[in-house]
This record gives sequence, structure tokens and C-alpha cells, in this order.
Amino acid sequence: MHAAALRYVDQVARLGSIRRAAGVLNVASSAVNRQILKLEAEIGTPLFERVGNGVRPTAAGEHVIRHVRETLSRWNDVRGEIATLSGDIHGEVRIVSIPAPLVRILPMAIEDTARQHPHISFRVIDAAPREHTEEMRARRADIAILFIDRRHSGYDVVARIRMRIGAIMRPDHPLAGKKEVTLTDCADYPVCMLSDPWILNATAEAEFTHSGAQFKSILLTNSLPMTKHAMLNGLGIGFFTPTGFVDELKRRELVHVPLAEPDLSASEIGLLIHRDRHSSPAVRALAGRLIKEFADLERDFGELSPAPRRSPPAGSRGERGGGD
Repeated sequence: MHAAALRYVDQVARLGSIRRAAGVLNVASSAVNRQILKLEAEIGTPLFERVGNGVRPTAAGEHVIRHVRETLSRWNDVRGEIATLSGDIHGEVRIVSIPAPLVRILPMAIEDTARQHPHISFRVIDAAPREHTEEMRARRADIAILFIDRRHSGYDVVARIRMRIGAIMRPDHPLAGKKEVTLTDCADYPVCMLSDPWILNATAEAEFTHSGAQFKSILLTNSLPMTKHAMLNGLGIGFFTPTGFVDELKRRELVHVPLAEPDLSASEIGLLIHRDRHSSPAVRALAGRLIKEFADLERDFGELSPAPRRSPPAGSRGERGGGD
């Protein structure tokens, strides 16, 4: 198949619309539609079906889309390897990340890599835990910074940081001097929550059923910087690992008090690389810098991420992620 046709199929599948795909590709809708019709004629079956104002892949289309994405990925790798022969690395690296590493780890790694290799471009997807599933399922990401669990087949964990989830607050907060706090302890005070607090939901629901407590949420947002600003100004407690608060914790502008609940007592944030893209020069360049950032962060904050105090009770769920 022609390279243009591959890109057209990929974009239509991503966006669920021929018109929107044409807009992204900067071509006429009729050109995209014509290429898809031509492919359908060659294959002998429809690749997309009409649904409402858009389209969705047929079963045959799903097979073609997988082939398209594998082919585009391999072609990009080949182009990058050829460029590397002349000492010049080209290529795009697609990264999906939970919010906290976007504050410090990822920007520093990208800035350093871009200075050394100015022809590498970076596409970063800021993904809440529920939102990164499709990116990882489709294996579109070259690199991912996510909580480690068993769902991410096709990716290798090349670095990890063990971090305890805790309540983050100002040093003058009444709970700031404690060694550990429970969610019930925190429920006595206003809290600042990200819009997708799924890591707390099950544990909080079980605990609050017994304690009768309930969070008093003063702020609900999908913005980590907004949440951080609110905590710095004393509006409430947030629930995170220390990852996105390196500078504030070092300066003692905020403190991190680990949560006592066994289900939330530890988390691992992993650096994941697509198993088929380790050889890509652009991916290798960024991954190498990220591995150094992970090592630096673990050295700085190892004392804030001890192993869990005790084993989870029988019947508790297995390996799971944590806050941001």
C-alpha cells in the first residue's frame, strides 16, 4: 500500500471521521475517501462502517489498521536508522504519561534530548489512568511513564521508582507532623482532588463505610498545576506520590505524609518502552535521558518511598497503581 493511504487509514481510525482526518492531514475529504474506497476494492470488503456522523472500523478494518500502524512504525524506524548513518538522528517519539512526571521528569529529559538531537520531535499525551488505556492497547506509544501493572503487554519496563502514596500539604497543616495518616484522618480537612481519583475510590469507600467519614472536596480539577497551587496556598490536602513535587518538598514548602492503608502504601511508576522500538535511535536517545532522570529522582526521594509496612490483607486486589 502507498504511504499516503497508510496515513489516511490511520488517521480515520484514530479520529473516527473522514472529514476530521482530512483536516489533520490537510487534504480534501474526497481524497481520503477515494483512497479508502480503493483499498476496500483491493481487499474485497469494507474497512469502515458509517455510524452517526463518523465511521468505525469493521472486523476486517481492525486487521488492516494493525498492519498499517506496524508498517508506519517500522518505516519510521528505517528512516531514523538511515539518518543515523550520517550521524543525524531524525524521528518522532510518542510518549504517554500520567500527569506528575510532566511537571519535571519528562520536560527535563525532552529539553536535554532536543538540544543534542534537534531533528527529533516529541508528541506527548497527558493521560489520566483511565485515559491511557486506548493508547497502550493500540500500542501507539513508543515510551510510557505509568503506574506499573499487568495490563501493558508489548512493553518492557526499563526503569522504575517505588513511591508511597501520601497526603501532601503545607508544613503548618495539623497533620503535617504525623508519620502516617489514614483517609479518615484526612477527611476532617478540605481536600483538593484530581478529576480521576480512581486510586482512592475503592479504598476510601470501604474505609468510609466503617468510619462514616466523607471527603470535603474544596477543589476538583484535571490540572495538576492547579492542584499544586491550591495546596501551596493552604486550600486543602492532595493525594499523590512525591514524583510531581520534587522541588516543593526539598524546599519544605510542602510535606508528604504517607497513607497508612495497605492498598495505598506503595506504588511503582515505570518507564516503559515499546518492545519493537528499542532499536529506534530517537526512542533510544530519549529513553536514555529518562533513565537518568528516574535514577536521580529515586536517589533524591528514596526515603519517601519505603516498602509497605505490612502485607495486604487476604482477598485484597493484586498489583495496582497509585495516585499521580
